[in-house]
Amino acid sequence: MVIKKVENKLEKFVEGTFAKFFSSELKPVEISRKIVREIELNRSIGVHGDYLAPNDFDVVISESDHSNFIEAKEPLEQELQETIRDYCYQESYIFLGSINVSIKKEENLRTGTLRIDARLKQDENGCPPGALVLPNGNRVLIGSRVVTIGRLQDSTICIDDPSISRNQAEVLLRENGYLLSDLGSTNGTLVNGHRISQHILTDHDQIEFGSYKIRFEAS
Repeated sequence: MVIKKVENKLEKFVEGTFAKFFSSELKPVEISRKIVREIELNRSIGVHGDYLAPNDFDVVISESDHSNFIEAKEPLEQELQETIRDYCYQESYIFLGSINVSIKKEENLRTGTLRIDARLKQDENGCPPGALVLPNGNRVLIGSRVVTIGRLQDSTICIDDPSISRNQAEVLLRENGYLLSDLGSTNGTLVNGHRISQHILTDHDQIEFGSYKIRFEAS
């Protein structure tokens, strides 16, 4: 069921603006299926019992297929990254670092065939960029900046809700990960249903400010 939803999303992408680039024997949906297979084959169990999924992928295809994909290569790589993120979120898999997909060519591969090289890879600074996913699906990248949350207009995430404090909370990068801090708000900040004053965020944490809910993604 999960993989079917992922494939349907990718098919809509292919049927749109970039349809003319995918006339070869090799279709993006086939690439996504093989990526999912590699995720399942290469996942491992982390120290806390969570499943760690590969996050760094080389999609190796023939020279002829590569020439067909070349104009849509970058948007396809981005769409495959979203496919991986969606699939792993549904399966509650977490990542060690940023998701990266690179489409490469290999002279000896036949047209219509491909190879997926999948790895678990940690970012150089030891921490992926991190993002907060808003109710409308938009992603707010955190990186090394301070992300502020509240009713104030100049907040990074401005929430127009009287139950939210003007300065509700903030997220910033520490040595051991992204730290979410409640800034003395009136109604508090919850993570996974528990009220917190400070909390190191982990992949898929559900954050609540009153009725406003967002999700943390490590990559």
